[in-house]
This record gives sequence, structure tokens and C-alpha cells, in this order.
Amino acid sequence: MMTNWKIIVFFLAGTLVLLLLLRFQGRQLITPHAPAGILSLEFSYQIDDTHAIVQEWKPSLRTDFHVNMLLDFLFIPFYGLFLYSTCGFFSVLFKKGWAQRLGVLFAFGSLLAMVFDVVENMAMCFSYHFYSTQFLSGITTGIALLKFLLAGLAVLYSFLSAFFLLIFWKRKLKNG
Repeated sequence: MMTNWKIIVFFLAGTLVLLLLLRFQGRQLITPHAPAGILSLEFSYQIDDTHAIVQEWKPSLRTDFHVNMLLDFLFIPFYGLFLYSTCGFFSVLFKKGWAQRLGVLFAFGSLLAMVFDVVENMAMCFSYHFYSTQFLSGITTGIALLKFLLAGLAVLYSFLSAFFLLIFWKRKLKNG
């Protein structure tokens, strides 16, 4: 039977491996109109920027875009469930109070970030393969911002929880 830490380590390992793959493979998508690669498309809230990136990628980077999307779809459950498990783990350690409730909130926020990431990827694929509008570019950017905000809050909660629990346990050991 897997314990919480084994689940967390499994999802962390998958997250790190896929993150490295995405960074390595995503370098192909760095172009003059997309200096940040796929992030440039995620945050291209102006239709002109979205069109420029898509037109620049379509002739020669079609396969690279598809591979990046595939890797990102594989990445989503790993980072999302890692953050969910980590926030849940710390919320259980706090047992009660606002820190415990925040852990539960951020755990579910990380699941919501996964949903936002899927919707954002589908919107980018639609913009790439079919047609994009100002509305779609704006929605894609807004969803990306929400996704990064939720994931970032979960990461911050996890780091702060680990830090404060370490301090608490050190004091407890020191005081007997």
C-alpha cells in the first residue's frame, strides 16, 4: 500500500521529468514572434499576436507544436496531482485551523488548475488549427493566468507549510 509520501514522490518525479522534457522540446517553438515559446501563445491576448505566432509556426513547426501539446497533456495530471497531494498532505498535518482549511482549498484549486490547463490547451489548438478571435485569445490568456495563479498558490502553500512545520518540529525536539 502506497503512503502519502510515496504518492507525492511519484508525482514529483513525473512532474520534474515532464517539465524538463517540455523545456527541452519547447525550445523549438522559440521564434521572433514567440520569444517565450509556447508561453508566448498562452499569453498572446491580442489577436494580431496570436495570428503572428500561428503563422510563424505553421509551415515548419507543426510537429513541434503537436509534440509540445502532447507532452503538456501528459504533464497536467502529474503536476496537478502532485500539488493536490502535497497540499492535502500538509492540510492533514495541520489538523485544524486556517492553515488546514487553506490546504484543502489549495488542493482543490490545483485540481481546478488542471481543468483550466486542459481548456487552455484546447483553445490554443483551436487557434492553431482552425481560427482565432480576439475573444478566444483573451479567454486563453485569462485561463492561463488563473491556472498559473492557482498552481502558484499551491506551491507557495506547500513551501511555507514545509518551512513552518520544520521550525515547529525543531522547537518541539529541542524543548523535549
